[in-house]
Amino acid sequence: MAPSCSKAVVGDTVIDVAPLEVISLQRLLENDENERGRLEHAATSLGFFYVDLRGSQQYLNDVGQLYTTTERYFTQPHEYLTRDFHENDEFRGYKGGKNWGSLEIPRDDIFDQNKPLPPAFQLDSATVKRFIGSSHEMAHTILGQLSKSLWPGSEAWLEEKHRIGEKSKSSLKVYRGPALARRVDVGDNTHTDGGSLTLLYTNKWGTQVELPWNKEWAWIEAKPEHAIVNVGDTLQALSGGKLYSCRHRVSQPVDGFEERWAVTYFFRPEDGTQLAPLRIVSH
Repeated sequence: MAPSCSKAVVGDTVIDVAPLEVISLQRLLENDENERGRLEHAATSLGFFYVDLRGSQQYLNDVGQLYTTTERYFTQPHEYLTRDFHENDEFRGYKGGKNWGSLEIPRDDIFDQNKPLPPAFQLDSATVKRFIGSSHEMAHTILGQLSKSLWPGSEAWLEEKHRIGEKSKSSLKVYRGPALARRVDVGDNTHTDGGSLTLLYTNKWGTQVELPWNKEWAWIEAKPEHAIVNVGDTLQALSGGKLYSCRHRVSQPVDGFEERWAVTYFFRPEDGTQLAPLRIVSH
């Protein structure tokens, strides 16, 4: 039987809330078999789940600091933001429009002295490096547990397409995406994520998912001390469709202007990866 949505009240509007599993990072690190099974279920059904980060206080502190830095960045004059625009580079720098903006910092750039951070982030360079490093490690932990669950005894795992020493497009990406005065003015931006895993940190309602069992839309609640994680198209392809990349969109449940910030980590495969099912070789 398909899981049921819960209800929440935002303003005077009742909304459906998606039934996301909560996965403990600590238990995954302990190689807990039951937690691994719950992760597999979440990643093969809805494709969105929470990761409970309680116990990772330094990481949570870094997320909080990045919220502050993100706000400082996007309140600069527009001409300062456009200095960080990189033409013909999809995975680096500033992009923006009338009611939104984003800044992407590739993981590989933090090790390259010729590619300094934008000035607003330079004061927090240690925070940026810690966040990127810890996020990358968390994604690898999730990846390893999914491999063990999907292909026990195999020698060909997802990690082979995400080797730590290889170049990739993995990145920190921060957003300004204010809610609009009128909800109906939000444009359709339905999509799936192209990478392997997305780690999202936000404290406002802003993401809807299309439930695969009935094609209806439900909201994702922002939970303190938890990451919102979703499977991307790359893992769906590498797993031969076992892992599910869910359609989702950014919106707002009610009318009313409100500033919203988000911090994300896009975990992507190493450069040159072919999006074809892994060839599984058993011991």
